[in-house]
Amino acid sequence: MASSSREQEAGGFLRSSLPSPPASSVSSPSAARPILLQPRSRPLRSGSSKESDFINHVERKLLAISRRYENRFSATLSEEANTDVEGRGYTNIGEEVQDLDPVVDLIWISGTPSLQIAFLLTIALTVMTSLPSFPFMPRPTFQLLQKLDLMFASLLKGASAETGEPLPGSETGRSKLSTTEKVRMRGIVESTRIAVVEAAGKDESLPDVSTVTQSRMTDTEDDFNVTTGDEDMDVVEDENSHRRWEMDIARVYEKTIMELGMALDVADSGWAP
Repeated sequence: MASSSREQEAGGFLRSSLPSPPASSVSSPSAARPILLQPRSRPLRSGSSKESDFINHVERKLLAISRRYENRFSATLSEEANTDVEGRGYTNIGEEVQDLDPVVDLIWISGTPSLQIAFLLTIALTVMTSLPSFPFMPRPTFQLLQKLDLMFASLLKGASAETGEPLPGSETGRSKLSTTEKVRMRGIVESTRIAVVEAAGKDESLPDVSTVTQSRMTDTEDDFNVTTGDEDMDVVEDENSHRRWEMDIARVYEKTIMELGMALDVADSGWAP
């Protein structure tokens, strides 16, 4: 009975308000902290009110993000002073990633492959099209792309790319993606890799920010000071940072590409496990 009660709580996250994403199930201090959150144990039932609430909520969030993107750079300083954050256009891609990141987490913890695939492909396309529109910001960009890479690779495998555990709705270990979805994913992935290289090559790249969280940034004479919660961090770009970003550029969607290659090879051969 206790486990049933817990499952009800986990499945009812859209009745009135959405709770914070669940904490990681990995508690060992020596283990690397996983990037992906623990999804629901069961997918949302197709046609249920919970599924409908979830879809409506995510679509509202993505519409608000789209509107802020369309209004990028449009607000003057005086207009910004009289406009709430949700009504302002984005001034850099870090702000857009900050809004996209919790939506990505929410989609993942839904544990519903059909919704995960559709929404995550939409978000991946959003990131791809946004990259040329803003000065490049390495850390928030790579953090979100790494998360999407793990999610896509997991969905292609039918099991977590981090733990190897079967995904909800994919207990057989088979991917739920159709060949059409795989081809679309490959197109977005390949175009994103090109967009990242081009964005990183621009001279107008912004200094790094350390986390995808709400932050206040102020210019000083010697550095770029970032305040996140109670922490003040001085961000300094050096040769090591540039080398690290070069490696991260090469790793964009690397796990997805590997899984896609195998999945599409199987589809081309006409053989299915």
